[in-house]
Amino acid sequence: MLISKNAKLPNPAALRVFVAVVEEGGVGRAALALGITQPAVSQYLRALEDHVGHPLFERQGRHLVLSRVGQALLPEARRVVQALEEFQRVSQAMGRLELGEVTLGASTTMATYVVPIYLQNFHQVYPGVRVHVESGSSERLAERLRMGELELAVLEGVEHWDGYERHLFYEDELVLIVPPDHPWAGREAVPPEWLKGESLVVRKPGSMTWRALERAFEQAGLELNPTFYTDNNEVTKRLVLAGAGVGIVSRVVVQPNLKVGNLRALRLEEPVGEIRRYFWLVHPKVVSNPAAQALTELLKA
Repeated sequence: MLISKNAKLPNPAALRVFVAVVEEGGVGRAALALGITQPAVSQYLRALEDHVGHPLFERQGRHLVLSRVGQALLPEARRVVQALEEFQRVSQAMGRLELGEVTLGASTTMATYVVPIYLQNFHQVYPGVRVHVESGSSERLAERLRMGELELAVLEGVEHWDGYERHLFYEDELVLIVPPDHPWAGREAVPPEWLKGESLVVRKPGSMTWRALERAFEQAGLELNPTFYTDNNEVTKRLVLAGAGVGIVSRVVVQPNLKVGNLRALRLEEPVGEIRRYFWLVHPKVVSNPAAQALTELLKA
């Protein structure tokens, strides 16, 4: 569409034609370079001159040369054309996921022990996409997700929200952990009553781990009486390794130690029994960012 005299800004296509005529050295060569007809080139130039209010070229014999106004506007036109070409390049690169950014939230346990392998795979496929990872409590991350400060998140204890989708991401369980020289180390499970005679190391009240543990013991009619409260799974493991007590953590937290053999994992027998934990991938139903769409699909796979 050509520019009218009332337009506030010039037509970008007309600016591109103007620059091409100068760089190619004439209307005919510019038409060939742009893949349009010579009359179209002339029409764009006339529209741009009408917008400016002054001729951009002067004819000297059979040649067109820039007028004083054209000389003054050429550098600005080039900057606009270059900016538009860069805009096009970046937008296409983002569409192809050669560039882009995405913000992901993940509960501390997932961010530490599960999500990294997914992000490594994502980076191998999309090395130009930057991923901003924020870890913390599921409650805080859920609030940030609903405020639009995160594009997707892996959370525990999430209900269905209007306008959002959730997919089961990871299923885990809480287990007792003891060092290999502990009297219980050879057992697969122990009665929960045995904990009364042990120093217990657990995550602090308010954490999702504590809530799941407290709920299971309350339902069994038993009382928890920890000696140590921690805000970090690694601290819990270190205390157990040091012989400070028996710990309770998610199985995924202790998997590396089980492979090495410096810790043992046990279940609690009834009436407490198995304590399951469920982590969900949550995101808005409409995800417009191609990078966020790609990461969502990978985490759902």
